[in-house]
Parts: sequence; C-alpha cells; structure tokens
Amino acid sequence: MISACPNCGKTLNLTESQRQKIENAVAALAPGKSLKFNCPHCQKPIEVHQEAGAVRPAAPQPAAGQGLPEPPGPPDRSWLERGDLGSGEVFEDVPQVMILVKDEQMQADIVQYFDDMGYKAIVPRTAEDALERMRFANFAAVVLHSGFEGDLAHSTVHSLLQTMAMPRRRYIYYVLIGPEFHTLYNLEALTNSANLVINEKDISAFPLVLKKGLRDYDELFGPYLAALGALGKK
Repeated sequence: MISACPNCGKTLNLTESQRQKIENAVAALAPGKSLKFNCPHCQKPIEVHQEAGAVRPAAPQPAAGQGLPEPPGPPDRSWLERGDLGSGEVFEDVPQVMILVKDEQMQADIVQYFDDMGYKAIVPRTAEDALERMRFANFAAVVLHSGFEGDLAHSTVHSLLQTMAMPRRRYIYYVLIGPEFHTLYNLEALTNSANLVINEKDISAFPLVLKKGLRDYDELFGPYLAALGALGKK
C-alpha cells in the first residue's frame, strides 16, 4: 500500500479505514485503469493502480514537452519599485553616497551622476538627519555644499568629517562644493580636510571632475589602503 506522497514525499498517515477503501476501489478498477485522490499535504493528485495484488503509485505522466520540475518564480522586485531595500536592509555591494545640497536642480543632477556610477544616493533634509545616518551606516562618499548649514565654518557635518577617526574617515570620499572653491585645487581640498573641491559653476562637469578626482585618489592612496588590508588593519 502507498504510504507517502510521490509529489511532496510526506507521509500520508492514512487510517486503516481509508487504506481499506482505497484498496477496495483499486481492486474494482478495470484493467489498465487507475485511481486518483489528492494528497492532504500538497493537494496534488496521487494516482495509484493495482499491481500483482498490491496497490502501487502509478508512474507520473508528464505533459507533452515537460518532464522537468517547475522552475522557481521570478525574484521579488517590490523593493526596486519602492526605491528602497526595505526594513533598513542595505546590500553591502551597493556603495552609498550622502548628498547634502539644498539647490533642488543641483541636487537632482548630482544624484543622477552618482546613480549612473552605480551608487545609491541618500539625501537627508537636515544636518541632524545626516549626522544620525552616519552613526549607523558607512558611506563611500559624502557630497556637501558649503551653504547647506549656512556656511562651512558652522557646519556640523563638516566638523564631524574633519574630526572623524581615520580608520573610518579614509574610506569616505569627501567632496565639497561651493562658490568659494577652485575646482580640482588639491591644496584647497587638503586645507578643508576634503578629497575634492568643486566650484558650483563647474557642476555640469561634475562626472568628469569626480572621475579624475577618484582616479588621482586611487593612485595616491590605493597602495597604502591595500597594504593596510594585507596587514588586517583599516
């Protein structure tokens, strides 16, 4: 007598009365015929027939062109339509950039530039929100306009990045934008504890300027960071 479902493999746990009914029904079948009943677990049909006086599961008959298990469905993409990863989850291989720019058009352009480079842009509305996010997340880059908090001298975000411990700070590419800066002026960037400075008049060339800045940074600090990694340090 059949004891397990050939579809899901679970034990049928048939009562003696149910077993007897199935055996009697199969015994009454005409030659070549089979009996079908649904599995109580997976609800898929189980087909049985009589063979040499015993009830046996019939060999499954795949539909034309089939015979392989049904493939799994497509992955859930609701997070993509929402624009977030849900429940605070962040994919480790998706670098994040924090953009702190009040001008909406400039902000949108910068977000698009980083999006094209494969970054996930985070756009806090206030400095308090930015500071809170930096407490719990690691950002690959931070872009700050000098006027985001009025002026750079009183910027809490700028102050944090200036005083941040190097094991964390050296992995953040810090970009300052403002009318007072000279694009790609490394000495000015160094004076302001930034990696790159851009005059806001050159914002249309942001992708090209950023790529050059990142390349220069990698050429200068890449071997040093690799050496730290080899030593198990940050």
